[in-house]
Amino acid sequence: MKLRIRGIYATALTKLALSWGFKIVQPAEKIIQRFGIEADNSPPDATVKDHVSKSGVVVIGKCEAVDKFLEKLKAEVDPFVAKSPVGVREVFVGRAVGEGRVEGPGGLLFKTPPRYVLTPGGVGIYTVLKPPVGPLEGVAAPEIIVEGDYVELNTTGRVTYSSHIPQGERIRLRILAETKLKNYVSMGLRFKSSARYANDEVIIEETERLYRELLELSKGGSPYTILRRGSCFAVVLFDREAKTKLDSVRAQVVPTARGHHALRTQGLEMCLDLIDYAQVDIYEKAVEFLARGRVAILHIKPWGEVVKKRGVVLGIYNDVLVIKRDLKPGGVLDGIGVKIESGFYALTCVPRGENYVVHTYYDGGGREVGTYININTTPEWGRRIVYIDLLLDKVQADGVERLIDTEEFEKYKDFFPTRWRSPQPPVGKMRCTERGLEL
Repeated sequence: MKLRIRGIYATALTKLALSWGFKIVQPAEKIIQRFGIEADNSPPDATVKDHVSKSGVVVIGKCEAVDKFLEKLKAEVDPFVAKSPVGVREVFVGRAVGEGRVEGPGGLLFKTPPRYVLTPGGVGIYTVLKPPVGPLEGVAAPEIIVEGDYVELNTTGRVTYSSHIPQGERIRLRILAETKLKNYVSMGLRFKSSARYANDEVIIEETERLYRELLELSKGGSPYTILRRGSCFAVVLFDREAKTKLDSVRAQVVPTARGHHALRTQGLEMCLDLIDYAQVDIYEKAVEFLARGRVAILHIKPWGEVVKKRGVVLGIYNDVLVIKRDLKPGGVLDGIGVKIESGFYALTCVPRGENYVVHTYYDGGGREVGTYININTTPEWGRRIVYIDLLLDKVQADGVERLIDTEEFEKYKDFFPTRWRSPQPPVGKMRCTERGLEL
């Protein structure tokens, strides 16, 4: 099976994929040089690319290839894995159940883009635009979209191109669309990234086949029937331990400094190449240097959702990073139930090497309101404070301690690596102050 691998984990994942029997296609020039592989530009069975958080990857493609890659990755690296129950571009017969909602196979609910007006109870054909993952709702449109290796037929009424197709190739494909594919342009035609490598005859043959399939799909079927399977989709997240394993794999191919992938998550590029080449261990000092002034806190859910918070670093005390965050009035403090008033702020303590982050809230007069302890993977310091939420939380307010979100943890703990399926919350009361953690 063929994989296309892109992004900051490409060298490590290519090394693993080759050892598992995959063939690497459309490789970047660096990968060709590092592994001495041929430049095979045939279409992939699955694509692996960076997740938006840069702390993991997204895997999308034919289910057999996706499933094999995930199986091997779980055994070797043990990451977080959240796979959608439906595929991208899956075509189904759905029933509108309200404004902007449609029910699909298995009782799954999808949002529809606001440009569509649905009649409650109406039955129609829908295509999945964004698959649901975990509790995140998917998006489906009342259209038929069929995709192959090189092109996608849709109902947009225009010709579009993958962002990975360079301008020169777009001119060639535009000419092809306006001549030999002109019968399909008025319907809607999108050239996928692999089209840049394909000859005209192959693209024409696939487009004609997809058109015949689209006509057959337009006949519909019974409500909740899946008419065409989509591409399997999964989010894979790497915590600090998984990144360390990938560092070791990468080091078998090229010089790799300790903390390489964690530092790439921080956005370091050229200077990291120099650190790798010099084989110097500066990880701890580097992240302390980066964790100054304004920082972003990336609270990543196991299914890939990223909650971003911003604050200012007050300092490092006893291996605890202290961040002050101003709170926007109007909401309610999660788990504590106190309304956020003007002047409220949070002090967030991020201890090095622990599996929790402590948020203590204060009112405008500096009086403590309550403490919320998030249970998570070992936080990574830097200009971005990165961790993956383990869904369990501990709340301290009005002299009472309680563990919350246990039901959510039980529901999604199968997404977790085995090492995180029994996380232990910190024992005893604690709070975050401007001088660090107080127990």
